[in-house]
Amino acid sequence: MRTFLVIIFIVSATIKAGNCVLCFECHNSTSPDCAGDLVTCGTCMTEVTELDSSNRNSSSYSVRKTCNLNADVCNTTYSLNNDHVHNRITVNCCDTDYCNEKPLEVTPWNKTENGLECPTCYSQDVESCVANTTVKCTGDENKCLDFKGKILQKGVCQTVAFQGCATELTCDHIGYLNQDIAQCQNSPMNCTTGVNTTYVS
Repeated sequence: MRTFLVIIFIVSATIKAGNCVLCFECHNSTSPDCAGDLVTCGTCMTEVTELDSSNRNSSSYSVRKTCNLNADVCNTTYSLNNDHVHNRITVNCCDTDYCNEKPLEVTPWNKTENGLECPTCYSQDVESCVANTTVKCTGDENKCLDFKGKILQKGVCQTVAFQGCATELTCDHIGYLNQDIAQCQNSPMNCTTGVNTTYVS
């Protein structure tokens, strides 16, 4: 009996030392919240994705709750934008039991134009697109993003090309955050400095 209690004590101490917490794991492609099963993690993560159509008259949401595997993506917001769609991903991480149970409170979306413009285009089933116009960047979007790669659509990795505005961290982490991109093998995205239209005559 004493040996059994010692084993229990050692296991409990190991769990505490490893910072294991109980997190909810679920996914909902039509709502900003979901309910799921409990899993043991180092830290918990909630990720809410917002999509605005090009006419900005409709929005859609999806949510992913799971273990966090990359501390660099925590507690920040990622945004990308072209003349086809405006996409924002908000990520929150926490480290106590059940801490990702409640819906994530996202901050208001800053859609104020910031004076930068980027070439913009979008195409499917081809490896590049030609930008014949620019899109006005908003909020913290301070980079021009050029993505040529594959996105998971209906279980198949489909080739797409995208150019538009992005926040600085988006290029580094969007493949980890967006599982439709992460599940297809891709090269790193290319980010460059946008054109500041404030100083263009």
